[in-house]
Amino acid sequence: MQKNRRQFLKKTATTLGLFSLASVPLLKAANKKSSEGDFKHVVYFWLKQPLSKENDQKFLHNLKTFIEGVDVIQSHYIGQPANTNRPVIDSSYNYCLYLGFKSRKEHDLYEEHTLHKKFIEDSQDLWERVLVYDSVPV
Repeated sequence: MQKNRRQFLKKTATTLGLFSLASVPLLKAANKKSSEGDFKHVVYFWLKQPLSKENDQKFLHNLKTFIEGVDVIQSHYIGQPANTNRPVIDSSYNYCLYLGFKSRKEHDLYEEHTLHKKFIEDSQDLWERVLVYDSVPV
């Protein structure tokens, strides 16, 4: 009986060890995906004040034109401050641009894209401040 118990424990330990080794590539793949997967790029724009309707429309036109022409952008959103009021909220900006990319590599292609550079060249005289937040999944 003692021998059977030892054999059972030995087989169980071997099986658990093999299972643990088999799961290592899965864990590495999951970590790789989270570090190389989705890449979010959020940009806040403070336009020069007083803001004329003409400059506001020019900025939005330039922004939409360049976004529609850059094929590596997976998702996008243009927003303005919501009508909320809490101490932790900063609603001093005029526009927020949210861009999603499949990877950091695609984000880097976007950064060097001709239309992105043209947007900056054509619009930089319209803003007084720009703040960028880039993030990846945890």
